[in-house]
Amino acid sequence: MTTEGPDIVLVSNRGPVSFKEKPSGDYGITRGAGGLAGALDWVARDLGDRALWIAAASSAVDRAALHAGKTADLRPLLGYPVHLLDIEPGIYDRYYNDISNRLLWFANHCLWDELGVDSVGDETLNAWSDAYEPVNERFAGAVADASNSDALVLFQDYHLATAPGHLRRLGEGRTILHFTHSSFCGPECLDKLPDPMPRKVIEGMLGADLLGFHVSPWALGFLRCCELIGAQVDHEMGVVEHDGRRSWVRSYPIPIDLEDLKERAGKEPARRWAERYKSYGRRLLLRADRAEPSKNIVRGFVAFGKMLDNRPDLSGDVRFIACLYPTREAMREYRSYLEEIRRAVQEVNDRHPGSIELSLEADFDRVLGAYLVYDTLLVNSLMDGMNLVSKEGAAINETAGVLVLARGAGSHEELGRHAVEIDDPCDTDATAAALERAFDMQPTERSRRAEKLRSIVGSRRPRRWISDQLDDLQAIRAGLEPKTPA
Repeated sequence: MTTEGPDIVLVSNRGPVSFKEKPSGDYGITRGAGGLAGALDWVARDLGDRALWIAAASSAVDRAALHAGKTADLRPLLGYPVHLLDIEPGIYDRYYNDISNRLLWFANHCLWDELGVDSVGDETLNAWSDAYEPVNERFAGAVADASNSDALVLFQDYHLATAPGHLRRLGEGRTILHFTHSSFCGPECLDKLPDPMPRKVIEGMLGADLLGFHVSPWALGFLRCCELIGAQVDHEMGVVEHDGRRSWVRSYPIPIDLEDLKERAGKEPARRWAERYKSYGRRLLLRADRAEPSKNIVRGFVAFGKMLDNRPDLSGDVRFIACLYPTREAMREYRSYLEEIRRAVQEVNDRHPGSIELSLEADFDRVLGAYLVYDTLLVNSLMDGMNLVSKEGAAINETAGVLVLARGAGSHEELGRHAVEIDDPCDTDATAAALERAFDMQPTERSRRAEKLRSIVGSRRPRRWISDQLDDLQAIRAGLEPKTPA
């Protein structure tokens, strides 16, 4: 253990940058994007050498750059040090794909029935003990080696669910946060994991002094899981007593980086896409998502087709712009879902030619251009930790666009009362009816709702989001209650 370590240790599976190979044989970097990367990067840059970011070398290029000593170059480039863990590729794959992005993602989003997963093979089960737990323990050990006992440690997401418990067993002193960026639907789906995983996940997370979630339904799901393992839960105070320790539970809705979003949306590439979409001469329905089962993309297309079937007047008037990008293609469930998406689009276009324009590439400028000019934005997720698309679109749309939003999206807690709501995202008839209401809405009501959404989304910044968590950690370290109310 060091005697002079960082004040704050940020810990995530992926780091603030990824390495890329240059034609010269040297290495460049690609910076992380999104609310999480931007918020944590701000903290690290502000602290300089008083911060440390620990992450995995998650690709072959990252590992090669690590072996070449290139992580030392990150300090002058980023303004703070980064430590990458060199994890054997086969173990990393099992930790990341088999457990994190399959079992834990399915459990957190209640996807078992949706994907028809009714059993877990021995190979996947062994990945828990042979890969997931050792990698989490490795992260915890790296934190212990790099920091002293009064450091604030911020573990990020379900990839590192048991790391707080491992770190706690290495010695008391550090004040630990674990933040879950996905949904957390509760014991109904966590308990479908094979033993001993459900209890190990909850007990590992309870190694933290503070558990963060985006919105209160996910915090409640976690508290219900705590009760099932025999922990004492005070819902009013938002506190859990277990194994002689106290853990506080709070929700911190993540905001968007509005200034950065507006700056990029004002540049030529995004504006060019906006002009292209306006040239269609139709009203535009937009969705922008990863090709991910929890996003409920297929039912969105089915519902759109039903709307056009029911409303011939809309058939030649509305075009559906679907900006999707494939993800986790190493997993069979995701490859199958991508094929379902293609089939659903084809079926609607067969009945209503040219009504859906599908893009399957990661092009954020295209998405920004569509944000600017959509008439309706569809977010019909089964479950989402937050869903920044709903916030980004509302923030920069210039056409008084209507948001159609499912209750399963975390952003519903903030935005739902000013959106057209979908109570049951599995009900395609109800979703079709919600789309109809959006397109039939009068201009004055569209404008009123759009202004309310812009006001809500623009009221918070990523710096405030992370500073609230740090303030609460410092209060807990001082023996006080968190400042953020339960």
